[in-house]
Amino acid sequence: MRKLGVGLGLLLLVVLVAGWWLSRPPSTDLIFYGGPIMTVNQQDEVVEALAVRDGVIVALGDTASVMTQRSANTRLIDLQGRALLPGFVAAHEHPTLAAVFAGAHDLSGFTHQSNAQVWSALRQAVADTPSGEWVYAGGLDAILVPDLEVPMREALDALAPDNPVVLISQTLHSAWANSMAFAEAGVTADTPDPGSGSYYGRDAQGAFTGFIAETRAMAPFVAGLRAPLGLAGRYGQTLDGYLSQGFTSVASLGYNVPPWLAQLVALRDFRPRIRQFFYLVDSELQYLPDAPDHDDPYFRVLGVKLWHDGSPYTGSMLTSAPYLDSELGKTLGIEPGSHGARMIAQDELVARLRRYTAAGWQVAIHSQGDESNRQVARAILAALPPDADSRQVRLEHSVLLPEDLLPELAKRGVSPSFHINHILYYGDRLADSIIGRHAAQQVLPVRRAFDLQMHPSLHADSPMFPTEAFSLMQTAVTRQTASGQVLNAAQAISVRQALRAMTINAAWQLGIEQQAGSLEVGKWADLQIVDQSPYAVPTQRLSALTVEEVYLAGALQYRRD
Repeated sequence: MRKLGVGLGLLLLVVLVAGWWLSRPPSTDLIFYGGPIMTVNQQDEVVEALAVRDGVIVALGDTASVMTQRSANTRLIDLQGRALLPGFVAAHEHPTLAAVFAGAHDLSGFTHQSNAQVWSALRQAVADTPSGEWVYAGGLDAILVPDLEVPMREALDALAPDNPVVLISQTLHSAWANSMAFAEAGVTADTPDPGSGSYYGRDAQGAFTGFIAETRAMAPFVAGLRAPLGLAGRYGQTLDGYLSQGFTSVASLGYNVPPWLAQLVALRDFRPRIRQFFYLVDSELQYLPDAPDHDDPYFRVLGVKLWHDGSPYTGSMLTSAPYLDSELGKTLGIEPGSHGARMIAQDELVARLRRYTAAGWQVAIHSQGDESNRQVARAILAALPPDADSRQVRLEHSVLLPEDLLPELAKRGVSPSFHINHILYYGDRLADSIIGRHAAQQVLPVRRAFDLQMHPSLHADSPMFPTEAFSLMQTAVTRQTASGQVLNAAQAISVRQALRAMTINAAWQLGIEQQAGSLEVGKWADLQIVDQSPYAVPTQRLSALTVEEVYLAGALQYRRD
């Protein structure tokens, strides 16, 4: 089987090399007219028409002037009142990881509303799996499924005595496994915790409870989901899912798949379907090029990702105030009164910041808690000179990012990408069961980041939450939780700002703002047609906007059925 996998990989590499020279989408001259064209330029102009030639925007303005670009080969596209927008730029997602976990059975709170439904789906998954084979199930969520009975090791042993079983949480920061899974993964009672916030839950007698916290501890349990043969098809479907939501560029925080696979699957008929950008994690640094290469318009490695803390939903987010003592917290495995943990020593963080930025790489730092962000800010100020180049460092997620840190970070060119869906999906539980109402009213200071011109972006962190751009925008504007509660209303932003966060700001973070993120002459013709202008609908209906067509360099990549 190993030889087969290697041979397949070599064959696919040959195909990749043979076809990559065709990587530029076919040239088709286009003129769009008949609806609002939202440039998202500095003046936020809305124009009547836009012309494309050889995959690049060549003219925009009033219809009459743009029509002078028409030739015999030009295709005219009448918007019929629909809106033309720049393609969205996803600044922080995990499309490869989404493809990995798409191989698991679905137990998510997005498709199951009760404990009974979750357990029924789990029993069916076990029944459908031959004896001895791994059962993977994902999306376990005690927040979206409030009555969930988390299946600990003994319950999973009884449910599946003949199969190793791993259940992955919706957050991807924790998992639960049975005894057979621990044995197959080679994790025994003598196995030490991996550290850096990762550990195996144990009872008072030292026996495994089945709970597994954070990615290092989870790694040996999910290795089977990374087999290339099944992964290729799932990754292609994942990329098409991004296109259907209006995204033309996506940044992945970690490869999670072999680089050749990521390149190959992004091709359709030997031509790119989407632009891919990568930040590599510690286990992937062998793939880090000798120096940044910004020439490839479709596939680039931009830098590295570091973790400073973990997740509020495992209690590993590093906070100044203790986590609440609540029933939900106990279900999630959070120790009451704990403060989380950092995953990297301060001197190591400073050293790595200096080393990577000196070599020209961006550093994206996962930092969620207020204490985590304070420590990260001190490291950045120590590592970067006052005249540091902009966007050398990004802050990822930034749930509890103290506002007083932002002015100095802004001077260093630091830019945050906000995990805004914490508000919509988990905001109610953050307030009443995890960090408390006072802390919940301090979350995600997006407006302050805009005020300081930090080029903030928004992200879904898929597969944790659905990659729905207009939903992200709506949440950033309304700041409403699922129950209608408003968290930190002072940090609400305008629709215009929300659109910029999903386009030109995210492009700036990736270093492609001269080529993407707005509709301007000379930029890539990465476009989307939407049924209505986001400026023309009530803010509570932004999430209902529908993407109808998507173009990459002027080539149609998606059309809604």
